[in-house]
Amino acid sequence: MKKNTIIIAVILTLFLVFGLAIQIRHYYDNTYASVTAYTRAPEKIPSKAQTRDHSGKVIEGSYSYQYHFKFVTKDDTTKEIEFELSGENIKPFKANQLLKAEISNIRVVNGPNEVKIADIPKTVLEKLPKNNPSN
Repeated sequence: MKKNTIIIAVILTLFLVFGLAIQIRHYYDNTYASVTAYTRAPEKIPSKAQTRDHSGKVIEGSYSYQYHFKFVTKDDTTKEIEFELSGENIKPFKANQLLKAEISNIRVVNGPNEVKIADIPKTVLEKLPKNNPSN
């Protein structure tokens, strides 16, 4: 009887570890696995506001610009992502500025940074929004 209990406990532990590994992999893929994507800054620059942390508390000396970007990847996938540009001496993106970023399914992982029109694949350039929505 004791041997059966140990076998069942080992099997349940293996299922638990396997399930946990799947969940960790899923979280990583959605949050950090990234692809290169392109967008255009909105024509209207968002208003400058004091940066707030997740609890709503003002972060002294830090200001933010809230963006809503529609990114286009090389494989023609489009993804809309909210992005906060923040810092002490932060400057907004220029109106209609072309941008390149590394994005995951839910966030901007790296960037956005200015990119030259010649560095954007033609198929992507055709699909970039003429004017990104802004908040």
